[in-house]
Amino acid sequence: MPGYPNRVLGDIIINLDAAVRQAASAGHSMEQEVRVLLVHGLLHVLGMDHEEGQQQAAHMSAAEQGIMTQLGWGDRGGLIASADAGLGTAEPFSAGAPPPLSTPVEENGVETPAQAPGAPHQGRRRQPAPASGIRLLACDMDGTLLDSNSKVLPSTVEALKAALARGVVVILATGKARPAAMNCMRGVGLAGKGGVVWEGGPGIFLQGLAVHALDGTPLPSPNLPPQVVRAAFEYATKHDVPLSAFLGDTCSTLKMHPELEELHYRYFEPLSDVVPSLAELEAGPPVKKMLFMTDPSVISGKVAPHWQQELVGSGAETMMAVDNMLEVVPQGMHKWVGMSVLLDALHLDASQVMTLGDGSNDLQLVGNAGIGVAMGNAVDQVKDVAAHVTASNDDDGVALAIEKFLL
Repeated sequence: MPGYPNRVLGDIIINLDAAVRQAASAGHSMEQEVRVLLVHGLLHVLGMDHEEGQQQAAHMSAAEQGIMTQLGWGDRGGLIASADAGLGTAEPFSAGAPPPLSTPVEENGVETPAQAPGAPHQGRRRQPAPASGIRLLACDMDGTLLDSNSKVLPSTVEALKAALARGVVVILATGKARPAAMNCMRGVGLAGKGGVVWEGGPGIFLQGLAVHALDGTPLPSPNLPPQVVRAAFEYATKHDVPLSAFLGDTCSTLKMHPELEELHYRYFEPLSDVVPSLAELEAGPPVKKMLFMTDPSVISGKVAPHWQQELVGSGAETMMAVDNMLEVVPQGMHKWVGMSVLLDALHLDASQVMTLGDGSNDLQLVGNAGIGVAMGNAVDQVKDVAAHVTASNDDDGVALAIEKFLL
């Protein structure tokens, strides 16, 4: 195109005999089959590879779908979508044995020349895996991915995309609800298949109380004791303190406050539904966690001391990520508990995990990972257990850490 430099990325060779067979099997024209194979081959040339794991397969499938739709070539998706039934049985992060190197490789009608061992694969410009051996990157949000204005820095966006291109599975490990995380990441193009959060992908939310597997399936997690929920809302009503109950992807409250509206508009959390009575709230879905939100002096001077004492022996405890919020969660629950559940599901070891965090609620997340990174703005306890301390969330700390260990 005029004004753009020419750059040779590689070759796409389509085996027409195989394409004819596949067109007949798929029930569409030869022209459509060539379109499907062309898009598939082009994405390989650009560095995508669905054979490197389910997240990479999902990323590439979404790209195929987008290109086919934009070009008006149909909305049935591409080559991967047509074989999607086979993807669901694959072991997480597994890749089948490579074909013999002495013969040409034929992949669904797209043929590439045989390669000598160790030679770069023509038509597939893969990014090498990180030398650190890290397979999973888990990032906190407030104070880590988000700067002081609750925005994602451009350097952070580019670093996360570069990590994804290396085949690293990038997830969020946050106290936020999943919809809040998606709303936040959607604005910078990191929500959706192939990004860092989407409804059909993995993640750790609500301080580890909502954990989703590689395909988005919810994994087992505890709930708050009902008596604690009742006592908290009775306290909130008596002292007129804003309180929201997190039920998973939704929130409920007995009274709307400006602080709970701010929780939605500034921090992206679901806007709390106002429930007419405590009895109705108790009859609804189980509560995962609760969050008091008010002036920091009220939190530190009244709310936190009361609930730290009140919850002794109750099966619940308090947690703080920012100074104007106090969370009530099941006892012994933190992000690394949720991470352990996810690692079991993914057949990964802690040594293959890199984490980034800043608050006291990230202490175990940073301390137990193979590479735990504390932000420059992190509390001292987190810095003390970290393998590395990066710059602050306002000074490209996430990007610097990813560049150091993953790129």
